[in-house]
Amino acid sequence: MCGIAGIWWVDKTNGNPSLIKEMTDALLHRGPDAEGQWHNDNGLFLGHRRLAIIDLDARANQPFHFMARYAITYNGEIYNFIELKVVLEGFGYAFYTTSDVEVICAAYHKWGVACLSQFDGMFAFALYDKEEETLFCARDRFGEKPFYYTFFDGVFYFASEMKAFWKVGVPKEARNEMIYNYLVHDLVEDVNDAKNTFFRNIYKLKSSHYFLIKKEEREIKQICYYKLDTNTSSIHSFEEAVEQFSALLYQSVERRMRSDVRVGSTLSGGLDSSTVTAIMSRIKPENPSFSARFKDCDKDEGKFIDMVTAHCSTTQYNVYPNADGLIKEMNKLIFHQEEPFQTGSIYAQYKVYELAKSNDAIVLLDGQGADELLAGYFNYLLPYYFELDRPEQRTLQAVLLSNQSITLKPSWKEKMQFEFPRLFDISLRLKHLITHEKHKTIHPDFERAFARLNTFKAYHNLKETLLHSLTTQGLEKLLRFSDKNAMAHSVEVRLPFLSHHLADFLFTLPSAYFFNAGWTKSILRHAIQGNLPKGIVWRKDKVGFEAPDEQWHLSPTVIEMKNDYKTRLINDKIITPAYNETWKIINLTKILYEI
Repeated sequence: MCGIAGIWWVDKTNGNPSLIKEMTDALLHRGPDAEGQWHNDNGLFLGHRRLAIIDLDARANQPFHFMARYAITYNGEIYNFIELKVVLEGFGYAFYTTSDVEVICAAYHKWGVACLSQFDGMFAFALYDKEEETLFCARDRFGEKPFYYTFFDGVFYFASEMKAFWKVGVPKEARNEMIYNYLVHDLVEDVNDAKNTFFRNIYKLKSSHYFLIKKEEREIKQICYYKLDTNTSSIHSFEEAVEQFSALLYQSVERRMRSDVRVGSTLSGGLDSSTVTAIMSRIKPENPSFSARFKDCDKDEGKFIDMVTAHCSTTQYNVYPNADGLIKEMNKLIFHQEEPFQTGSIYAQYKVYELAKSNDAIVLLDGQGADELLAGYFNYLLPYYFELDRPEQRTLQAVLLSNQSITLKPSWKEKMQFEFPRLFDISLRLKHLITHEKHKTIHPDFERAFARLNTFKAYHNLKETLLHSLTTQGLEKLLRFSDKNAMAHSVEVRLPFLSHHLADFLFTLPSAYFFNAGWTKSILRHAIQGNLPKGIVWRKDKVGFEAPDEQWHLSPTVIEMKNDYKTRLINDKIITPAYNETWKIINLTKILYEI
């Protein structure tokens, strides 16, 4: 886990070598263990900040060189690098480190861009081929590791974080349409074009995409190398599916525990993080676990956390985030996040990672991604419900009420969406184009300043809905929050549920397996029963990782800050006095004007 940066002077053979150092200095928190810069006579500069996790020897420092042909700056972990190394040695490759970065270079030499299909991991890298004079840039399948890029003043820049661009003079200009969608629709991503960021002319390399660029090129063509198949093809029984899922998840956790530094887990008390903690304890007992607790708050999950730690015999550490701490550290938090976020739970996560670092746990395994892969949210029930015929719908209603105390009451609009999907899609577009709804909380001058796009689309079955959550709206922002928060403290977060082997398998299964007997995440519950207390496995309520925002918003300091910032946004003709969402007002104002 590291920070990467690069500059390619398109119109020059020699650039300013001090700029790449400035960019890597801006990423110090991502890699405090070592730094490096390299450049050639073709105007290309590569920079790196290292957080040493695998092979702590200086020979694995970056930018890394291979066969006198390749230079790479890389952020992430290839969890199956040991197995890949054996395969590549069979083809005659020799290795001089025990690092995964050397395996990436050998794999690219052997398979070209097809090497990406060989990697089980999270990654963002830029690999320069000196013979082809080509820069190969790639990002992992689900977007766990960030890769930003921009063209500015005849120069191509890339980095792990946008602050590296601003450090060297790239303008920081927010997109009005992103401001609008954040304030009105609670969106922090562009659901129409995933490459867009909150800022003009700064883009993301999309998850599961790569591009190749030569010096003279000024346009980026992102190419997709991986996509989940939504067509059901499995012949497994439910019991066989549970068994196969268990084996794949165990393998994923085991691989993600590979480390030359201390490994722990985050633990919220929910099923997903508890599962990861339980499997880790089977592989290696007495791992540390780290949790956020909230005093005098109904969102506190301490009872469930204690159940898990007692069962798994972990060494448990707790932190208690509060409003005073949030106010004190708000600028640091927003500085590291760079783009807006919606809730104070991001601060709670920030403090968990800080707690881990203070206790020398540099690698953390986390349960993120399970809800999106296994249909863990209750809103996934509706697309599944409408896949069923009438008798099956009645049966589902009955078991949901019995097992999880849920009653499905689809609205007429939801019925239309799933029973007449084409008509619903057409009506959405017509409504957006013809009867544009006015939002009284947004200043009319601001609304007229840009062409707004339809931000929501209809998805007509469970698999399509899950795919949308995994790739477009849902998981992407959570991975951004997690990466920025963890790297703020020089901590690496690994996500066992985001193994592509696991995802590929799950997407072959019938939708019914996801809600077997009326239980959400039924496959996971059956797979982990016996390894966790029943109160965790068969827990009915669904509580996300939530902070007591409403309680924090009552702080006099928060109220005063909100009122001051609200006045500024009103004066700048962005909102009207009717707008009253505390966190968004504070968050947006700081990003636009202060940080």
